[in-house]
Amino acid sequence: MLKKILVIDDEELIIRSLAKLLEKNGFNVFVAKTGEDAIVIADEEDFDLLIADIRMPGMDGTETVEAISKGLQNRGKKKLPVIFITGYADETTKEKAGNLNPVAYIYKPFDISVLVGKVKEVLG
Repeated sequence: MLKKILVIDDEELIIRSLAKLLEKNGFNVFVAKTGEDAIVIADEEDFDLLIADIRMPGMDGTETVEAISKGLQNRGKKKLPVIFITGYADETTKEKAGNLNPVAYIYKPFDISVLVGKVKEVLG
């Protein structure tokens, strides 16, 4: 069975590129352009991994992951591993993301092979 990944990012190019590459590597990819959309999708599907941009308009990536995690906990489901990607990381933002115990924190621009390698490592 294919592992399912939810990619959350407001940049269309990032979403398309990641989805295409992850699908090419055998993963089932869902995408959300906003935190609000991601929460709805995460309520409807069971995922194996979240990949979230930190800086997005409206609800940011850390708020989104926190809300998804609380929703999973309320439904008695396990916490999902998270990979945060960002082009912006001040200390407060980094600390807030770190409090969610991500499996990786990757800075934009990033080498796609590094991200795919981390995804494969996490999902085995």
